[in-house]
Order: sequence, then structure tokens, then C-alpha cells
Amino acid sequence: MAAFVLLVWACGETASPVVPQPSPSPPSNTCTASGYASLNWALPQPASNPAPTLKSASVSGDTLKLTFFSGTPQFQVTLQSNARFSQGASGQPVNLAGSAGARIVLTGFRGDHPNYTGPKTLTSTGPVLLQAAAIGDFEGYVTWGVGLSRPACANVTTSGSTLTLHFIKT
Repeated sequence: MAAFVLLVWACGETASPVVPQPSPSPPSNTCTASGYASLNWALPQPASNPAPTLKSASVSGDTLKLTFFSGTPQFQVTLQSNARFSQGASGQPVNLAGSAGARIVLTGFRGDHPNYTGPKTLTSTGPVLLQAAAIGDFEGYVTWGVGLSRPACANVTTSGSTLTLHFIKT
């Protein structure tokens, strides 16, 4: 038997193990228009949980980062040619810094209490993302407006309970 193994090895007929290759990450310069809720997005949450579902929001450079209580919600990013928005159900105008904009609509929230209680307006030094504002939290929808210095789109990634929107010029 040892001679057979030695013969097979010498002839180069050994079977090499199949090593799965990691799937490639999406390119960081692709635009994302929408995405589904993660599997651990278990909302709306029971009324016994008074904590806001959207724990925090922050901006850094051209990135808006939204961190949630558990998982990430379904979202849609709609680009627009200006940085003018309407405030939720009231319809009050919201003018953000910039000459272009993006509306981010997050779905699957509770409609009976505020889902985000942090700062309503965030300012960035860009160069593309200039300002982000929480502009709606009504009937299970949480909406953000983003003021952009030029036409751009968002490359959206998710990790755990964080939704990261990196704005790139188009």
C-alpha cells in the first residue's frame, strides 16, 4: 500500500482539496438604490420596549452611518437635483446645504412612538456629503434627507446592525 501511495504521489496524481473562494465584495463605487431588511430585523418591536429603534446616526466625510437596535431595515435611496425636502407629515420645508440631494426612506418601524431621538441635523465636511437631517418618523417610516455638493449616489453596505451610506459622485 505504501508503494502505491508513493507511486501516485510521484506521478502527481494526488487530489488537492477543494478550497472555497470567498465571494467578491461589491465594488465600492457602485450605486445602491434599495435593500431588503436583514434577517434579524424583528420589527415592529413590542410596545414594552420603549427604546428608540434607530440608536445613533453619524456623519464623517462622505459617509452617513445609521446604527439600529437589532439588524437593519429595508431602505430606499432616491436621488434628487436639489437639497430641498419636506418635513414628514407637516410638509414644512427643509433646506439642506448643497446643490443636490438624496432621500433615504427606511421602513418597518413602529408608528406609535419616536424611532430616533438623537440629533436631527448632522453636518459634514464632505467633499460630497454636506448635511444630513432626520426629516420624518411617521406611520412606520423613518426618512432622512441628505444635502450633497454635487450629483451623487450612495454605495450602501450593511454590517450587523449598521447601515453605512457612502456618497460618491456620479
